[in-house]
Amino acid sequence: MRYAWMIVGLSLLMLALCGSASVPSDAKPIELDQTITDNAPGFYYRVDVPTPGTLEVILEDLPAEMETRIVVINEANSWLADEQTTTPGQKVTVRANADAPGTYYIGVMDLHGNSNYETPYSFRVTLVS
Repeated sequence: MRYAWMIVGLSLLMLALCGSASVPSDAKPIELDQTITDNAPGFYYRVDVPTPGTLEVILEDLPAEMETRIVVINEANSWLADEQTTTPGQKVTVRANADAPGTYYIGVMDLHGNSNYETPYSFRVTLVS
């Protein structure tokens, strides 16, 4: 199991180094301003943006021991934001410029590769003009 997470971690590192990624075909669809609650970090979410603006990914709740990495990718596979927390349980708001209408991808990951928590995390994505 640790070997599998090591491969996932190395893959994410390589993506971060090159600054691009393939948009995930299995991203879960979400709506703007919808609160998303999940126990399993490591997934991508897909949100349709109707007008240009600034996307804000707001971590609202998370387990006290969870350290997170949030990425925002556009349809052209360009990384618009890539931020991680510095302490466990830290809440953060990540901002990314959504310069055109379209589909954007939000990745929520645990820095330690944990794939399930008893206490869920929650976030929402808003669009600010």
